[in-house]
Amino acid sequence: MTRRGTVSRKPAKTQHRKPTRPKRSDAAMAAKKANWSVSELQEQLKGQARELEEARDERAALAEVLRVISSSPGDLEPVFGAMLVNAVRLCEAKFGNLYLYEEGALRIVASHNVPPAFAAARRSGPIHPPPGGNLSEVIRTKQTVHLADLAATRAYAERHPVVVHAVELGGVRTSVAVPMLKDNELIGIIVIFRQEVRPIASSR
Repeated sequence: MTRRGTVSRKPAKTQHRKPTRPKRSDAAMAAKKANWSVSELQEQLKGQARELEEARDERAALAEVLRVISSSPGDLEPVFGAMLVNAVRLCEAKFGNLYLYEEGALRIVASHNVPPAFAAARRSGPIHPPPGGNLSEVIRTKQTVHLADLAATRAYAERHPVVVHAVELGGVRTSVAVPMLKDNELIGIIVIFRQEVRPIASSR
């Protein structure tokens, strides 16, 4: 029986509060910053290690060239060969040629690791490079010229024999040509080649 005057009360609803996330402590934030600093330091150390390795390679290449010069007075072909071998190695290229510039044309005086068919085509006589190619641009500007893809040049589209030989007999895609100057006059050109499209400037 329910007594008169008695009020029936329902139990109060339990309120569920969302759990609050604990704030990160200052120690945790400091540890995270420390990790960032360590990562940045590691990247800097890696970069310095690469630079030291490149500097050692360059010194070794120079020492080799000087050794060849001292052992071959008056005979420049071994010197040219040493220069070319070291240039190909330092730039992680596949092969290369060294030309002397004489009477408006180029003549090969040193080669390294050149595919036989391409080498035979290059030995056929003096080279008169077509306009727009790296060789002609070096002759014109006396500056280093880099071509990311020789097969994409106008000279190849126009089927100039010099460029066609390079692409189709030598498999050349990326190349860089560096002038050899004496008293600001062009005396020769070193050209190194890759058989894939990979810019030489970003190989390291």
